Formats: sequence, C-alpha cells, structure tokens
Amino acid sequence: MFKIIGGDGKEYGPVTAEQLRQWIAEGRVNHQTLAQAEGDTQWKPLGQYPEFGAASAAGGTPPPPMPLPPVAGQPQPHVANYLVPAILSTICCCLPFGIVAIVFAAQVNAKLQAGDIQGARRSSANARTWCWLALLCGLIFSAIWLLLMRHHARGFYRTWRVD
Repeated sequence: MFKIIGGDGKEYGPVTAEQLRQWIAEGRVNHQTLAQAEGDTQWKPLGQYPEFGAASAAGGTPPPPMPLPPVAGQPQPHVANYLVPAILSTICCCLPFGIVAIVFAAQVNAKLQAGDIQGARRSSANARTWCWLALLCGLIFSAIWLLLMRHHARGFYRTWRVD
C-alpha cells in the first residue's frame, strides 16, 4: 500500500501497487510523483521504487501528472459555477457572451468531479468574467437603443405636431 502526493498537492491513499500501475498507464502519475510506502516515513519519487521504476519511465519523457479522483470521505472544496448568472445573462443581456459563460459554468462541476481543482477554479473565473461581459454589453446596447428610440420619437413627434 502506498500514499502519494497528487498534482494538486494533496495526499491520496492508501492505494495498492496495482492501482498505481494503472494510474501510471493512464498518465495520471509519473516517475516524479512523490510516494510513501506503508511503514515508511520518507516521501520519495515513484521512480525510485523498484516496482514502478520501469513502468513509469517507459515511453521516454512521462506526461505531467493528472489530478487524481477524490478519496472517499475527503471534503470537496466549494467552487462557484455561476450557472444561474450565466443563464440569466444569456436570456436578458447578450446572447453570444452568455453562451460562452454557460459553457465555462458547465465545466466547473465536471472538473471538480474529476479532481481538477485548479481547472475548476479557472473555469469558474472564466464563467464569472463572461457573465460580467454579457451584462455590460447588454447595458451598453440597451442604453444605445433607448437613445436612438428617444431621438426617433422626437422626430416623429415633430412631424405630427399641429401648431
């Protein structure tokens, strides 16, 4: 049994050597991932363990470690997804920017479930940014429309006015 430090800096495990081999094959961990064998007190790279050295070094340069799925019982961090503001900004403000906001908002929960906390935070920040852009564009277009309608109404009023 082993414990490892994931790409997000959190400790995962205990996991079996077979599970670690599967994660190596999937590219979720590599020979640089810090691991601690059961009973050890020292963390060392996974490639220094004889049972993983050849498997993790196969194929040349290993890919960067992917986030691990959350361990059962470990609390999930709360990351706002901004889905409701994204939908409202799509309906009420600016359709193109609102759709982009919805796409980023939908990515937040999927990335959290995959254990990609940093990716979820980036998607959350992008969703928030696009919601604000949609709101701002909606307000600008509404103000321009109101000014044009007021100008048009004045011209219309002048042609129908009886002196």
